[in-house]
Amino acid sequence: MEHIQPRYIFKICLIGSGGVGKTCIARRLCFNTFNAKTQLTVGIDFYTYDIPVVVKGDEVFARLSIWDFGGQEQFKTLFSYYVNGANGIFLVFDLLNMETLIKLDWWYDNLTNFNVHDRPKTLIGTKHDLVQGVDKKFKVDKFIIEQFLQKHNEKDFVKTSSKENRNIIYCFKEMTKKIMQSHNLDYDKFP
Repeated sequence: MEHIQPRYIFKICLIGSGGVGKTCIARRLCFNTFNAKTQLTVGIDFYTYDIPVVVKGDEVFARLSIWDFGGQEQFKTLFSYYVNGANGIFLVFDLLNMETLIKLDWWYDNLTNFNVHDRPKTLIGTKHDLVQGVDKKFKVDKFIIEQFLQKHNEKDFVKTSSKENRNIIYCFKEMTKKIMQSHNLDYDKFP
């Protein structure tokens, strides 16, 4: 089988607290699998996904190098290494756990400290499949999500479900578009 080289290679980082579903997002995208009993990531895991893109009439692809960072406290010392060279960043929190959104402030502040705050970012709320029918007091309030976005001057927020495969490929296509636009790379469309 002919080995086709990617036209572009982009590093995308998934950041957020442990247990919010970062690994489930990566595995759903790359392997189309879901395991509710996914173990917490120790350190950093790497995934690769090739996303087709039409550039000047040619279908080529962008290779996404997806960096899945363990969200527990002990891994924070690796953060500068982890985000170095990132082209796009997903800020991930659990729609049923307010603390995971609040803790994103630390991660967000450190993007500035390590000089990657200008990279395209998207806020992702996970586990949308579990939100239906749950008592309102257990859900992260829409107003608080909007406050987070305003505070950090961000506008892109997507609700996902790795279990139901909701908005997973959409997030990565949109991020790839944002990365290409930020580097002034022309494209016709994403098939």
